[in-house]
Order: sequence, then C-alpha cells, then structure tokens
Amino acid sequence: MKPKVLRANLIRKIREQQLFSAKDHVLVAVSGGQDSLRLLRWLTEGDLPQDIQPKVSAIYINHQLRQDAMQEETFVRRVLSNTPNLVVQAIERINWDEVPTVSVEEQARDRRYQTMFAVANKINANVIVTAHHRDDQAETILYKLTRGSRLDQLTGMPPKQTLTNHLQLVRPFLELSKAELQGLVKEPVQEWIDDYTNDDQKYARNRLRHAIIPDLQQINQQAIPHIIGFAEELAALQALADPQITQYVADLEQGHLDWELPMPQLVLVLQKWLQKHQILDVKNRQLEQAVQLMKNKNIATGTVHLQGNNLLVRSHGNLQLLKG
Repeated sequence: MKPKVLRANLIRKIREQQLFSAKDHVLVAVSGGQDSLRLLRWLTEGDLPQDIQPKVSAIYINHQLRQDAMQEETFVRRVLSNTPNLVVQAIERINWDEVPTVSVEEQARDRRYQTMFAVANKINANVIVTAHHRDDQAETILYKLTRGSRLDQLTGMPPKQTLTNHLQLVRPFLELSKAELQGLVKEPVQEWIDDYTNDDQKYARNRLRHAIIPDLQQINQQAIPHIIGFAEELAALQALADPQITQYVADLEQGHLDWELPMPQLVLVLQKWLQKHQILDVKNRQLEQAVQLMKNKNIATGTVHLQGNNLLVRSHGNLQLLKG
C-alpha cells in the first residue's frame, strides 16, 4: 500500500474510532525500538490534520534489567531532546528490591504500566499511546490461547480501552503490519536499539514471534490475518451472546438459574458474574467444580475456594460469592 493511502486510512480510523483528537494530551510509550520511535515521529512531525493533532508527551522507562539498559536510556534521551513539539519528556527508572528471575516479562510489564499511569496523572495526560501493531496482535491472541485464557481475552487487544475514569490506553497501529509502519513517517527512522532479550526463545512470546508464527506462515501466508479475523468473529459472537449471558447472570443472582444447562455455557455465566464483582483471577477448573457442585442433586451445601480467600458457596439451589 502506498504511504499516502496508508496515512489516509489511518487518519480515517482514528476519527471513526475516536482514538484521540486535538483536545487530548497523549503520553507516548517509547522503548528505543523501531516501532515506538515511528509512533513518536508520526505524532510529532506536524503532518496530522489539526482536528486530531493532540498535545504530545513521551515517556521512556528503564527497567534496569538488561546490560545495555543505560546505553538505551542515553540514546532515548538524545532522541527525545531532538523531537519537536513535545510537552514533557519523562525518563523513569524502575528500582527492584529484588531483581525478578521468574515471570520477568509479566512483572516488568506491571511495573511499566504502574509507572506510566503515575506519570500520566502527574502531567495531566489523558491518553497513553503504544505502538502495538497487527503482528503483535496475532502474537497476543496465540499467547492467550496457549495459556488457556477466557474467551474475552482471545479477542486480542482493543484499539482503545479505559484504564481509569480519566485515562485511556490507545493502540492506533493495530490494523497495520510491522512492515507498514515505516510508510507512516515522512522522515524514516534510521537509528534505534534492538532489545537483545527479544531473541531469547526461552520466553514464550519470543518463541511465538520467531518460531511458531513463521511456521504457521509457511503453512499459509495469510496466517496472521486469519488469526485476527478469528478474533474479530469471536468478538462479534460475544457481542451477540452478551444479552443472553447477562440474563443468565440475573437468574443466578435471583436463584433461578437453570443448572441443567451444558457445562461450557454455565462456565461462561460464572465468568461474567464474577467479572461483575471484580473477581478476575479464576481458573476454569474452579468454575467447573462450582458447576458440578450445583448440578449434584445428592448434596445441598458445598464450597469452592478461589484465589484471594474468595469462596463460591452452595446453599441448596443457590450459589453465593463470599469475598475474602
């Protein structure tokens, strides 16, 4: 696709999805890699239409987990100092009481987002913008599928989601491939730093990126669009099913749920019910235990233990949630 058409399509999507506008102050997550540097340049080079050109600040977070972390921080400092039209240039470091050795990616991500939230609040930014693209989307869907995630997590990353009452997370590049990003900017990004840990296939996401997805593309070159198409169809089915599931949740709360429904349907109802009560860290096997408990006509009481000392308690024909 020609760069001019690529840019025009992206601008149209931003308006249609109301990702941001001239009224917004966005905080760009910059890592030092190609994708985030292209995002930063695209937002600040002055080529966006006036109605969608937001105020722009940038944040770089040094996780202090890699040997070249200070080299990367020095590089990003230089990039930000040479970037026009930035309101705030934030450089933050994560200090660890104990450097993580397990679930490193997850812990780093959690600390990174906590830091971004804090800085956004401090500088009165109302939108955090990341450079996630279509390839990242396919990787995320496969990763969630492999981990046995809930259906609503298999629909991938949304282009816009609410983090707090006044803070949004926006991913404007989700419909673009990594290769297409270079066509967005007038001046190409010629210098960046590659994170060498991204090549380490002991991490699940890296193995998906460098081995599994390329193998799938050997089977079918359209593997990534097909994966994303599956997620979009799943999201559409969920939207159609949601009113019925919501009704079943109401039946559950009123003690009228038909526990003769098939196990997979009842698991979806329990997921929705617990999500309503901000109980998210629940394994399907725990929900299946609760369904089996309710289906058992030979007992009147029973308990299923969830994380955080939360309990699902059967009292005759009713299932109750007791928060720990």
